[in-house]
Amino acid sequence: MELKQIKALWPEKEGFHLIKASTGEEYVFLHMHTPAEFNINGKWIKTDKGACILYDRYAYEEFRSESCPMLCDFFCFTGDLTEWMVRYHLSFGTVCYPQDDRYVTEIVRALERDFLRRADFHDDYAECRLQELLIGLARSKNAQTSAGIDKETRERFFALRERVHGQFDASLSVDDMAASVGLSPSRFYCVYKEIFGISPKKDYLNVRIEHAKTLLRTGQYTVEQVAEAVGYNNPFHFIRQFKDAVGTTPGKFK
Repeated sequence: MELKQIKALWPEKEGFHLIKASTGEEYVFLHMHTPAEFNINGKWIKTDKGACILYDRYAYEEFRSESCPMLCDFFCFTGDLTEWMVRYHLSFGTVCYPQDDRYVTEIVRALERDFLRRADFHDDYAECRLQELLIGLARSKNAQTSAGIDKETRERFFALRERVHGQFDASLSVDDMAASVGLSPSRFYCVYKEIFGISPKKDYLNVRIEHAKTLLRTGQYTVEQVAEAVGYNNPFHFIRQFKDAVGTTPGKFK
């Protein structure tokens, strides 16, 4: 990837209207801080603050800001995005809205600073930050297509999972986790699996087993001490679950 032009927080006057018959050999990325309108396949689409769009090479590009001054982040670059667009299930010429678009501006500003300084490995750096941007857009897209799970609920579950992964030595049941986010156990189970792709019980077991493996590798603790450290009151229960998960007993693993 090679950046050709980039500007963060670029202002234009009210009534700004850009028309390009073709983007040429460059991809063009836009992030709007103000409402705008985009001509996509001959149809004008009104967008709100936070809208993003990525134009393919040789694509028709037209947008305007008729109701207010425009403020946007944009950059143009060459390269080949085919593999990444397929991998992240993204589409060119489609308006999308990141869940929190502040990270978009942060990435564009970082790219602009590096572009102006022409630091060592600037093309590699630009490629890494672009991939980070595309991953963020893909995650937002996936979050928006998950039926019945709003942003506030997701944030509660993110906070819960961080707490669970940091308190693996506690004794937490699915009922306890469900109560902490204000849901019934059955609804909690479904939402947790929808967001994270794993059941809450399995997720909690995995983090305890992984930490147990780390302690066992040190060779400094007995199996009973490890069991207690990861929240098991009964070492035999720990041994049984460890063997089911790892395929061997903690003693043999050690």
